[in-house]
Amino acid sequence: MLSLKDMYLIERKVLSVFDFDDTIAKSDAWIYVTKQGRTIKKLDPAQFAVYKPKPGEDFNFKDFDRKIRNPRLIKRNADLLRKQLDKARRASKGSRRVTILTARRLGQPVTSFLKTMGIDAYVVPLGSADPQKKADWIESQIKKGYDTVYFMDDSPKNIKAVDKMLALYPSVQSITKLIK
Repeated sequence: MLSLKDMYLIERKVLSVFDFDDTIAKSDAWIYVTKQGRTIKKLDPAQFAVYKPKPGEDFNFKDFDRKIRNPRLIKRNADLLRKQLDKARRASKGSRRVTILTARRLGQPVTSFLKTMGIDAYVVPLGSADPQKKADWIESQIKKGYDTVYFMDDSPKNIKAVDKMLALYPSVQSITKLIK
């Protein structure tokens, strides 16, 4: 049993995870809903976040594989990202990690845009809009020893998947925040 004094000496490992599209920035990128090879509608990331596909529908994410068009920072969230990056820089090595976890297939357009804004962040492209992929990636970090997790995303589906996974780890402190 640890004494109160010993508990203060334990350095927690903190993981802060931010989604990119419609969480850190908005852009002119669409998700194309296709059926039988034809585009039937297009959705922006906010619409896609709550969209329930109908049988036979597929998605084309081609806009997310190129340079970000007309990017606009979401100031309050970008400021929070900057604060977390600053905390990570000041913390002891390995005790804090800040990650942009994006469904995009390519991380380079996100990294390049953020650098133009003076933000040097680690970007992990998952290449999938499947909410379980984000939950799996965060779980892999928990298995590496992170015991405190902060997760911000605009998709209720992603928040739900991460919350469900976090419930399997009651000793991990966590906050998930749905961005509207």
